[in-house]
Amino acid sequence: MRFPDHAARGRGRSSASVLAVVAMAGWGAAYVPSAWLVETWPPLMAASGRIGIGGLILLLALLALRRPVMPGTEWGMILVLALTQSVAFYGATFIGIAEEGAGTAAVLANTDPLFVAALAALFLRERLNRRQWAGLGVGVVGATVVVWKGPLWPPSVSVISLLVIGGAIAWAVGTVAVAGRIRSGARPVAIAGWQMLLGAVMLAMLGLLFEGVPATTGVREVGLILVIALVGSAIPFALFYMALGRGDAGRVSAWFFLVPVIGVLTAWPLLGEAPGPRLWTGLILVCAGLWMVLAPARRW
Repeated sequence: MRFPDHAARGRGRSSASVLAVVAMAGWGAAYVPSAWLVETWPPLMAASGRIGIGGLILLLALLALRRPVMPGTEWGMILVLALTQSVAFYGATFIGIAEEGAGTAAVLANTDPLFVAALAALFLRERLNRRQWAGLGVGVVGATVVVWKGPLWPPSVSVISLLVIGGAIAWAVGTVAVAGRIRSGARPVAIAGWQMLLGAVMLAMLGLLFEGVPATTGVREVGLILVIALVGSAIPFALFYMALGRGDAGRVSAWFFLVPVIGVLTAWPLLGEAPGPRLWTGLILVCAGLWMVLAPARRW
């Protein structure tokens, strides 16, 4: 009789956590170069450049590795994901970066797992425990603190911040809408690549319609797009799916709270965005809510 290799299993969990942390660091670190890009590029065009190149890199990597590049699911599902998780989410996030700052956008955009959990409980009948319901409440309070710009009364909120929240909700809607409809043979990395590429085309069309052609496109802009496409899209997606292949989804996803933390802490010295009391409070509450919702019930 062969007994489980607990040491090997422990090493697998540790490597999954390391991969997840690096992926979250990439997503969080991308907010600063994104802010530099929107200094010279309009936000919708900047978002298009990021996810378009990021999706192309993912698909080319699959080709280089001789892996299938077709998504393995209906193209209608790809369209839904492109509209919600690429156009709505990244479009709103980049507008938030341009208007409210990278730190605020990092906190509000990364509330999407909270909305995924809430919508899954409502429409997919997924059960949440008491800690997770409490986490939803804590996270929503944190987002409200960030959105609330005026005095306690009369209420005054930032429309741009609400737009970023709307993008996070759109991401959650896309996740829940396709849940259970994607075939078991679907290929997540290929799906991510195609939805990003399709979303980039739609964002570019919207950008040309409402923003016009970027005023300048030089080495700086091309370099920034390549950096955020690699560091903020292609590499984190690949590492995240590698982590899911080595460890439990709950343990891997629990590190998601690092994304807004890194976004705020890097924007502080590099962009001069010193967090005020409200952003600090919102960051702490949103991160606490994410951990309470995503962390597995058992201790690590």
